[in-house]
Amino acid sequence: MVVVGGGPAGVSCALTVLRLSREAGRSVRVVLFEGKRFGGRLPHYNQCVGVLSPPIRDILERQLGVPFPWQLVCRPITSYVLHSDNRQLALGDEDEVCYAVRRVEFDDYLLEEARSAGVEVVPSRVHDLEFHADQVVVYSESLSREAAVVVGAFGLDDGAARMFERTTDYRPPRALTSVVTNIHPEPRFMAEFGNVIHAFLPSIPEIEFGAVTPKSNHLTVNVAGRDVDSPSMERFLRLPSVRAVLPGAEAWQRPGDGSGREDLRLFRGRFPVSVAAGLCGHRYVVIGDAAGLIRPFKGKGINAGLRGGTVAGEAIVRHGVSQSALSSYLLGHDYAREVLEDRPYAAGLRLLANVGANFRVLDPVLELAERDERLRRALFYCVSAHQPYRQVVWETASPGLVLRLAAAVAGEVLRAKGLGLGGWRLRAVGRSAASQSGVLHPPTAHDA
Repeated sequence: MVVVGGGPAGVSCALTVLRLSREAGRSVRVVLFEGKRFGGRLPHYNQCVGVLSPPIRDILERQLGVPFPWQLVCRPITSYVLHSDNRQLALGDEDEVCYAVRRVEFDDYLLEEARSAGVEVVPSRVHDLEFHADQVVVYSESLSREAAVVVGAFGLDDGAARMFERTTDYRPPRALTSVVTNIHPEPRFMAEFGNVIHAFLPSIPEIEFGAVTPKSNHLTVNVAGRDVDSPSMERFLRLPSVRAVLPGAEAWQRPGDGSGREDLRLFRGRFPVSVAAGLCGHRYVVIGDAAGLIRPFKGKGINAGLRGGTVAGEAIVRHGVSQSALSSYLLGHDYAREVLEDRPYAAGLRLLANVGANFRVLDPVLELAERDERLRRALFYCVSAHQPYRQVVWETASPGLVLRLAAAVAGEVLRAKGLGLGGWRLRAVGRSAASQSGVLHPPTAHDA
């Protein structure tokens, strides 16, 4: 078997095929091609914020036999703060701890684990494929290999995607663009920052969301949207809500005065927001970001890649390499069904968040969530992705809460137009309707 790509999806597939084959008493050769170099003085990077979230420890240790890399953890992430333009809301769950790591170190760790397990890792890029009835020939920059099946785990690499498009029925998913930078404050600032990710839904049309994530000695800042670019990042960094979270601008802002301080280095990446076509065919399967089988609003892409690689490995060893065997197992598995069933809910919530941000009506939503525990937990799960969006919607939606949300938003719209009294009346109607539905929380001092 040949795997094209050495990220979490590719490594998990390779390890699964080795383990299951050995358990069945079969000898198999697994070759993994990875053109990036994750170690050394000038490593290559996969553009990912690098947050490991539950149940990743279980996936690594119980399913893959890989020790959880505690030594790579920069800090635990215990809570989130969600920001609109003018309000913020603290969100957290002490039972749902995540771990911030440097993604380049995590990828390097997984590759070393694959080598130790017996995977042949080739540091070279694959540039062509040849499909025959009885085998696949894989051509790289340094050598070629013949294989029974090829696994595409190449992320959203354009060159690899075109190669699969040219030789198979695969068509890549749609994607959002992300821009990432790192800010290095003084050690005291980092010590006081806390184990918190700040998530932003700004009223900048091209930015769908942004975040500030603490690592050991720096902050990772990222923005995402269909058309984000370096000016988008600059606009984001100038927002008062963002500036309130970051250290003083003199610590990182471009000086433009010849002082010699290093400019912020920007990195550009992408992540999928749809499912690819032609995921499986005779003697090939595509997994990870290349497959697009992640939730489109908050993807948990590392977990999705690890799970998808495991499922693909099970399909190859236990069911075969034909199109029907691969597609029936992969697409019929709980892993794929959960993602596919969740997509309409995630897409709907993503649309509501974008519309709310662009029309500047998220402030009253966060204000309402301060008083409503169900809405607050729903926002936590939307930000953290610890629960499926389908579950979030069904456990949260009720006529009373919907009316309260509608009234709060309508009141904000009217207030913005100078009709504050009408807004108050609408909020009163919303509270009355919610009270009649039996789901309104008892009055609080804030309500009074």
